[in-house]
Amino acid sequence: MIFTAGYQTYAGTPSPMNKAGMIMKLMIPLLLFCIFQVNANSYAQKITIVQKNLHLTDAFRAIEKQTGFLFFYDKDLIQSSGPVDILVRNATLEQALSECLKNEPLTFRIVSNTIVILPKAEKVISSDQAEAVQSDPPPVEVTGTVTDKDGKPLEGASVLIKGTKIGTTVNRLGTFSLTVPSGDAVLVFSFVGMKPREVKVGDQTLFNVVLEHDVAHVGDAIVVTALGITRSQRALGYSVGEVSSDQLSKVPQENAVNALTGKVAGLKVGNPSPDINSDPQVIIRGAMSLSGDDAPLIVIDGLPTGNSASVLSDISSTDIESVSVLKGPSAAALYGSRAGNGVLLVTTKSGKGLKNRIGVSVNSSVTTSRPYHFIKLQDQFANGRQGDFDASQDGWYGPAMGTPAIQWNSNGVAVPLKPYPDNAENFVKTGYSFINEVGIRGSGEKTSFNLSISDTRAKGTFPGLEMKKDAIGISFSYKLIKDLKVSANARYISSGSNNFRTRSLSLDSYPFEDVYMMPNYIDINEVKDYWKVNNMEQNVWDPGFNNPWFTAYQNLDGFQKANPYGNVKLDWNIIPDLSLMTRVGTFSETYTTTAQRAVSDVRYPLGRYNYSSSTSQETNMDFLLSYKKKLHKFSGNISGGGNYMFRRESNASIGGENLILPGLFTAGNVDKGSLIYNSEFSQKRVYSLYGMASFDYDRMVYLELTGRNDWSSTLPPDNRSYFYPSASLSLILSDMLHLPSSISLLKLRGGWARVGKDTGPYQLLQVLDRGTWGDNTRYSLQPTMANTNLKPESVVSSEVGLDLSLLDNRLSFDATYYQVEDRGQIMSVQVPTETGFLFASTNAGTVRNKGVELKLNAVPVKTSRLTWDMSFVFTKDRSRLVALPEGISTFRFWSRFNAYSETQVGGDIGDIWGNDVLRVKEGKYKDWPIVNDNGLLQLEPERKKIGNVISDFTLGFQTSVTFNRFSISANFDWRQGGKYFSESMMRLAAGGKLESWHKGPGSSTFTGILNQGSFGGDQNKIADEIRNNPDKYNGLGGLTYVGGRTEELGGYLLPSTGLNNGVFFPGVRYDAGSGDYVENFGGLDTRYTPIDNIAGGSGYSSSQGVQTWMYDASFLKMRELALTYNLSPKVAGSIKAQNLALSFFMRNLIIWTKAKNGIDPESAGFLQNSRNSYSLGWERSNMDPWTAMFGLKLNVEF
Repeated sequence: MIFTAGYQTYAGTPSPMNKAGMIMKLMIPLLLFCIFQVNANSYAQKITIVQKNLHLTDAFRAIEKQTGFLFFYDKDLIQSSGPVDILVRNATLEQALSECLKNEPLTFRIVSNTIVILPKAEKVISSDQAEAVQSDPPPVEVTGTVTDKDGKPLEGASVLIKGTKIGTTVNRLGTFSLTVPSGDAVLVFSFVGMKPREVKVGDQTLFNVVLEHDVAHVGDAIVVTALGITRSQRALGYSVGEVSSDQLSKVPQENAVNALTGKVAGLKVGNPSPDINSDPQVIIRGAMSLSGDDAPLIVIDGLPTGNSASVLSDISSTDIESVSVLKGPSAAALYGSRAGNGVLLVTTKSGKGLKNRIGVSVNSSVTTSRPYHFIKLQDQFANGRQGDFDASQDGWYGPAMGTPAIQWNSNGVAVPLKPYPDNAENFVKTGYSFINEVGIRGSGEKTSFNLSISDTRAKGTFPGLEMKKDAIGISFSYKLIKDLKVSANARYISSGSNNFRTRSLSLDSYPFEDVYMMPNYIDINEVKDYWKVNNMEQNVWDPGFNNPWFTAYQNLDGFQKANPYGNVKLDWNIIPDLSLMTRVGTFSETYTTTAQRAVSDVRYPLGRYNYSSSTSQETNMDFLLSYKKKLHKFSGNISGGGNYMFRRESNASIGGENLILPGLFTAGNVDKGSLIYNSEFSQKRVYSLYGMASFDYDRMVYLELTGRNDWSSTLPPDNRSYFYPSASLSLILSDMLHLPSSISLLKLRGGWARVGKDTGPYQLLQVLDRGTWGDNTRYSLQPTMANTNLKPESVVSSEVGLDLSLLDNRLSFDATYYQVEDRGQIMSVQVPTETGFLFASTNAGTVRNKGVELKLNAVPVKTSRLTWDMSFVFTKDRSRLVALPEGISTFRFWSRFNAYSETQVGGDIGDIWGNDVLRVKEGKYKDWPIVNDNGLLQLEPERKKIGNVISDFTLGFQTSVTFNRFSISANFDWRQGGKYFSESMMRLAAGGKLESWHKGPGSSTFTGILNQGSFGGDQNKIADEIRNNPDKYNGLGGLTYVGGRTEELGGYLLPSTGLNNGVFFPGVRYDAGSGDYVENFGGLDTRYTPIDNIAGGSGYSSSQGVQTWMYDASFLKMRELALTYNLSPKVAGSIKAQNLALSFFMRNLIIWTKAKNGIDPESAGFLQNSRNSYSLGWERSNMDPWTAMFGLKLNVEF
């Protein structure tokens, strides 16, 4: 292992950068070749043909090949023509055509890129007069619009001259322009889902064509399914979500994954941060894995890239044609083991549809990010305890503001304490991002290509946070011969940052914790100069704290990532009904991270540095042989294929604490005794064979069967082969039954599937861990015992659904009910220590997920000028733990401060259990807390269920209104229910930093639900009030107390201190002498304690009952709002553009949260755990301010 400055080298192995270079060297000439093919007329200025006895049609083909021009003629004109001799070298187009036709009764006319062959005009001469025959009619320029019957433009509709390949497409405004050879030409207008229409040109030059919906083909929308196979939506027996390019790119995103939020039923995107370091998590149909591995497989242009959503995050949303969401095993079975959690199938843009021209698109956007809502801290009391000022105390139970005190910067003189309530707001910055993208694509008779280049530069709202990303993508296809086509794509993405602060890089750095823990009597701007002694000692008010500016600019987490990947595919139509596809592709990633902590950091006083590097490469080779046949009303398609997958990974890290030279962050500068290094290597192979058969009868009944067998290297020889089948059925009831004409489509569907899942490499082998003991090296067994009898997990899925379309598809409804059961999950269970291990791997866990998915699309208004459409997607699901190994009844995901995310057999995944306060179990005082002799609450040893982190349901709502050239669209995301444990609220309340922790009346650190002044200070009335209203004061919903911070705030006098900061917890105290309970309601026997203890004090104890810190996760967000104006064709034409659009947009406006505590519920519960997944429901210092994004986007298409 050789560690150098910033990268790692491996002898004899080409780096991914070199591989990317080789890919680009191969792809760029091919791209140039395709451009030449599409636009040959721009380059082929001279023609050479030396050949005798050529038929005119062959001569025309030769000219087409060399120039790119197309011929237009009547076949009858040249049918009687004899062979011609053409002997031209470096001739112009006109010279070559004249040579072809010199002995023929024909002439030509060049119109744009079209050569029109016409008969020569004949002259009739008599003795009296000479009469000239009328000259050939001139070419005609026609224009017009193509709309549906409600006047909505049909962007992308095709306009062709009948009998030729000459044509154009309709633009965004529904207009077109085309040159035709004469008035005898017939125009053919067509659009998916519409009846085609033919119109003769005649004397007209303006055409306003209206196409009607083809009811017989409603539901024929094409979607991309497993293995990249395109299918008609009506044929699918399972649910597939589809997000189009327009939906993805209306609002620019630094992270394309975020653009999926709220748009597909069953798809949940969770975001731990509103800043540019967002690292979203994607889950399809609920959390089911006991190991936390719920991520779907990401497939890009047919290439599997793994289960990390970051791959999709790095692709520009404007470069994506569509994202298909294969939700369950029924849809994803053909993708094998990794598809058990579903598949995100990404198709990038190509040059198809441009019809013999090159198109250029330019997108440029600027986004500003402005934090607008912060957790409100109290600004009336300073640091200290019991009313005394103490700068070293984390708690804010000191004196009131205005009290004179000797402060860190007052030179030993007592000066009045002054609050600075806007420290958090003064700390953050206005973030921004610039995204610039250029796309060049084209299509010819034999070829199509697409080139995309994007550049992203961003700075976050957290000081110093920055990110840059560059990407280039190249794809092309070329028809080698009539029935053989080659296509390829390659993509290279480079991203990095010197200061990214993602939680996945460092768990000991919570970005805003130092800001909110900073004393409120210090002006944050006064400590911007964060060095007291450069690189040696930070400028801070007390050694127990970090200066937030020091954290921002010295405690840095950086990364560099490179992703070169691509594939090459060959499609061969062997005979009309038999085709073969072969493909080979590779995906590579190099990912390096650095984490530095400067000297004088609170956690690492002598500094720390760590460098890690990981590389991975996956190669997939697959083929698919397909046979299709149609006999009368029956048709079928049978396919068989195979896949070989090889994955190689290596990881290395080096670093440690104790920097020898402060300010120098390298592995060589870490003290040798503290240096820790590690390296890992793994390989995995999977061989697969699969088959698929689909049949349909008269487009009314569709049946699909699939089967796949995998052989995985990570399983024992006897268990590494596993087979999984699937079946689905689709019935088009609207074609089978006589239904009202208002019903365009009624479809009943259902599917069943089983998918196998293997495990990671080397789970069958017992390996040793290397460590040190003093100066000695030692090797020890890992704590988990390997299992040589592991079996593959089995995921069994079934679903039924109904699709309904009404009123020419203006109203549609989809409903799906599904059940998925993940059986035999591979997990670690505790074993007796006598075995020499703590855990053992085994197939044991079974989780069952059930859910309902609904989608409603509606177009309430649709006229020639105004269109209003809307879409709702609803998801409700629950995962239940069905089985665990014998003797084990509970599985724990995480625990923190007496809060436990654990599920008992028969319980739901996401259940939260915790310890309440000790309470009376029965009798007169049932449910009242039992306080001790000091008046403090006590902890109940037995845990109880206090909530579940999973939402009750989610609802996404998208709507858009188009009026003339204006359009406005919005995307709303509502998540109802679910709970989360807020460690931030607990810490801030325990330290007295909040005035309220937002749990209703009495959740204040200033004064309780009642206080010493309530009822005129009559303590008997206070006791009667509490005694008579147990539901209000017994704290079953969370902490309740009576009293206040000061005498003015209702605090009780404490004789031991003479301070009026006493409080009491309503409850009872057990009297051992009488064997009975004594009321603690404010009467004579009430026990008081300082208010500092109400929330656990500086120890952050949760002895007040975990439910105190549980919050409702419900929220409503406006994810996107975009206002777009398409400039007139005249304005666009002034710069030779076809379309010119300007958009104003907003993102991430939080409208409402149920908890009202200032924490974004979406970010709560996305703390990364030791299993490299997120601990759902545990919020730890996710105190990022709510941030709104505003921006402008310019789109130009040539």
